Amino acid sequence: MQIDFYEEFPNQKNLEKLKLISCKSRVFIAAYSIKEFQKFKKQAKKINKKITCVYWPLVKNSYWISPFSNTKDLIELFEELHKIKTPLLIDLEPPFLNKKLFLKNIFSFWKNKKLIKLFLEKNKTRITTAQHPLANSRMMKFFGLNYDVKSEKSFMYYSSMISKLISKKIKKNLMKIKDKRSYSISLGTIAKGILRWEPILSPRALGEDLNFVKNVGFNKVIIFRLGGLNKEYIAILNKF
Repeated sequence: MQIDFYEEFPNQKNLEKLKLISCKSRVFIAAYSIKEFQKFKKQAKKINKKITCVYWPLVKNSYWISPFSNTKDLIELFEELHKIKTPLLIDLEPPFLNKKLFLKNIFSFWKNKKLIKLFLEKNKTRITTAQHPLANSRMMKFFGLNYDVKSEKSFMYYSSMISKLISKKIKKNLMKIKDKRSYSISLGTIAKGILRWEPILSPRALGEDLNFVKNVGFNKVIIFRLGGLNKEYIAILNKF
């Protein structure tokens, strides 16, 4: 099984966790510009030459990418991304950190949705999209959180953040996916993210999630996030 990692806060302390990784892995590094990403990439490669660094662009004002982002911010971001050839993570989530954007950008929603889809179509071979595990639903497609573009899609199944009832529903949806090799599953959380309230998944629970993912036919996972790695988690990951 291929095991990759997100790192939302790529400071030296978190990047040092790369020393614990012995296999070839991708690390999705969050940054507000390609210049910032290149700086973090250089630091990461000094620590572990085996890893592949993927640029996770953060959007000015909205943080995540969605049709509720500012049109100007999306255009500026996509223009920058078109100039580079590095692999990308497109994190499709509503602007929960800046909720006023839901109303502010309601009239530019359809324009923004087209902008996002066009960018994904033109760059699908180098893109991984992170999206809600129920993203195949009509509602998620309507709100521009999933697109019919043949890129790698990673469903965020963070079992530490959801109830058992929702977890069962998500598992059923994941089991229904036919071509599972075209997808990856994001698991966690083993460290807090930008929301700061994310419950931490125990090593034992991470092992259970990995077993489920493997048994239903997925062969790629992305762990959120690198900074939470320790010897206990590594012992679990080494079994897969």
